[in-house]
Amino acid sequence: MPRKSDLMTLYRVAKYCYKEGLTQKQIAAIENLSRSQISRLLEKARQLGIVKISLHLPSEFEAGELSESIRQGLGLEKVIVAPVTSGDGNDNIKITQAIAIAAAEYLPEVVPEYRTVGIGWGRTIYETSHQLSYINSNPSLYLVPLIGMSGVDNPNLQINAIIDRFCEKFRCRGLFTNIPTIRDKNLPLTKLEQERLSNLKSHWEELDMAIIGLGGPPDKTQTVISEFSDEYIGNITNKGICGDILAQFFFPDGEIYDINDSYDHVSFDIRKLKDIKSVICLAGGVEKVNGIITAARSGFIKTLITDSITARHIFESL
Repeated sequence: MPRKSDLMTLYRVAKYCYKEGLTQKQIAAIENLSRSQISRLLEKARQLGIVKISLHLPSEFEAGELSESIRQGLGLEKVIVAPVTSGDGNDNIKITQAIAIAAAEYLPEVVPEYRTVGIGWGRTIYETSHQLSYINSNPSLYLVPLIGMSGVDNPNLQINAIIDRFCEKFRCRGLFTNIPTIRDKNLPLTKLEQERLSNLKSHWEELDMAIIGLGGPPDKTQTVISEFSDEYIGNITNKGICGDILAQFFFPDGEIYDINDSYDHVSFDIRKLKDIKSVICLAGGVEKVNGIITAARSGFIKTLITDSITARHIFESL
């Protein structure tokens, strides 16, 4: 182990080079040493961990390279990476906004090509509905909720409000629902509710596109569906669940956690997403990385719109 005085020399020389930007010739003059001695001291500083070098790709290059690497690694049709700068403690807010802006630019290019489009819920999709611009889309375009209603005070889960705003921006028609997503087991539907549920499911059979969000595991993200009891939330926590789509929790192997023992559940079966021509997932956040990977490999999604922070974590996991 070098003596303390030697360590301080190493630190001082490294500081001149890497923090103050001096050349080895300038450092040699200050320290009254040769350039070769300075070079050896800098190498020694790296070996001892006094200097740790990290590389960062330029954001434009990084986004393009990450998109293609993740697309190939997950077998997706398309990946869009929205650049985000980390570090101010508001990463989740910035991630949501960045993905929503990227989605609001991309969706008007592709949605009008389809006829019946299913819309999911969540914070990012809700934010996207605000970011969308008004366009004149396909007059036959019809938007359908992929899930029922939930709660009374969380705008991210108000599916009718989300559908309404998407319809307004795309200048098209849509279907609304008054059926709760989560209902107590065996609580009967009224005749009118049965008719409306049947109508909703008939539109699900016609889907040729779906736009969905993705949630993280219950033990890492707050479960916001108010209809779930505290007991049920406790039961699904720490079960190895890696994410959820449309309030359907799934494991790393793609298997779905069976909710039907506790609740009646009204949402599009995510196992059928693989049969839809285009499925676009808007998702970001480090806690969702494993869920995104599983959803892609299970065929739940075909296009991913995420952010550069999440994309780097996905890339490292791959």
